[in-house]
Amino acid sequence: MAEENANSPAESEADKPIPQNIRNLHIKAQDSIERNPELAIEMMLRCVQACPWFLQARTDLRKAEIAAYLRKHGGKASAKPFAGLTASIQRMKIQGLLKKDKAAEALMECEKLLKDDPLNVHLVKLFAETAIQAGRSPAGLMTMELAREHIPASDTDAIATLGRLYFQTKDYQKARECFERVHRAKPSDAEIAKLLKNAEALATSGQWENAAKAGDYRKALKDEKEVEKLDAANKSVKTAQDAGALIAETLRKLEKEPKNVNYCLALVNLYLQQKDYTSALAAIDKARALVGQDPALDLRYADVRTEQMDAEIAALRESGDEASATAKQAERDQYVFDDIAERVQRYPNDQHLRFQLGEQYWKYGYPDEAIQQFQISQKSPKDRVQSLYLMAQCFRQKGMLDMAVEQLNAALEQLPAMDRQKMDVYYLLAELYEQDGKLDEASKFFKEIYRADVTYKDVSDRVQRIYAAQKAAAGAGAEA
Repeated sequence: MAEENANSPAESEADKPIPQNIRNLHIKAQDSIERNPELAIEMMLRCVQACPWFLQARTDLRKAEIAAYLRKHGGKASAKPFAGLTASIQRMKIQGLLKKDKAAEALMECEKLLKDDPLNVHLVKLFAETAIQAGRSPAGLMTMELAREHIPASDTDAIATLGRLYFQTKDYQKARECFERVHRAKPSDAEIAKLLKNAEALATSGQWENAAKAGDYRKALKDEKEVEKLDAANKSVKTAQDAGALIAETLRKLEKEPKNVNYCLALVNLYLQQKDYTSALAAIDKARALVGQDPALDLRYADVRTEQMDAEIAALRESGDEASATAKQAERDQYVFDDIAERVQRYPNDQHLRFQLGEQYWKYGYPDEAIQQFQISQKSPKDRVQSLYLMAQCFRQKGMLDMAVEQLNAALEQLPAMDRQKMDVYYLLAELYEQDGKLDEASKFFKEIYRADVTYKDVSDRVQRIYAAQKAAAGAGAEA
């Protein structure tokens, strides 16, 4: 697989402008998505063909393709194999184009395949691998992300395939999530167990590498390859005896180099493998003492402390002590709330933390405080839609239905395709209009959901009830 470098398309075209005529075509496609999805898909295809680096257009294209596919196939993803002569011919053609440095053409060949079957995991894998080789990893990973949401938990082969591809692209956190799902279904699968263990080790070490860049504590390293050696050692741990030996060895190294943060972080991983949460927390505290204030380490500490309390709750329930488990659950919930609130105080510009605090306020019935946090977190592209959605819930709780509708209409501007998130927004809008006695408006949004997915919540019953209410109202008007 070719690695991205300074000369890769993704690098060289990252800031390349999108011609205005292509932007206009993209806007026109977005406007057409509900009325004529087939035409919208064709226009978006033209956008990415003209500007392969136009990631937003490709993302909207994929969402539109998936929505169209689900409407056509009753909400189910395809599990059919992509094999045999057709697959070989397509792969050869695509690889041939890549060898000739025709990356855009190779991706368009993949796009043709995905157009009719965007949730076929084998086609998704082919597209992602091609995108990576063409230096367009974001497009490949985006396609994987969107497909992953629709793959049923029972399709373990598909999930394992995505896990391997995440691993290949060094997204170890996502790889771990996939392998965990497969491992729960196939606990005796030795290969999956090994992949999961490797992904867990690398995911954790990757978090620290990112934290190092932010906290600038890699300067303390005398040998930057030490991290890789520690990761390799972590992956080789198979028994408690192995772990004990490696912990002792790492402690000896830390004694010789007391300012080497990576030894502290390696200890955290080793202690967690043994479920020794107390020692893991102490190791994080040691790292924080060396680094100083660091958001990644603060988050790591909170995650480990929460995991420790979850384990304690599970043990209490297993022993039949439900009263103590309930008390410990309350303690855990209070800790999570207090920790997020404290971290917001330390890092007031972290918009995702603001979103998490808003969620906590909303969960415990403080809509005014939640709104204040969501008004800040909506500035984050990652959390904007969900911030607006939850803000609408807060305004609804306060009886301010018009304000709630405003937030949802703002959220819809970010949701061109009819995916699950858009259906959530439509459903809440419909409920608000129904609550306000505006049955025609409510009916419009419930019907839009019904057209896309008849199994969504109770939308089928809702549509029937509105039809009945409208019929009764019409009958009463005729009698009058």
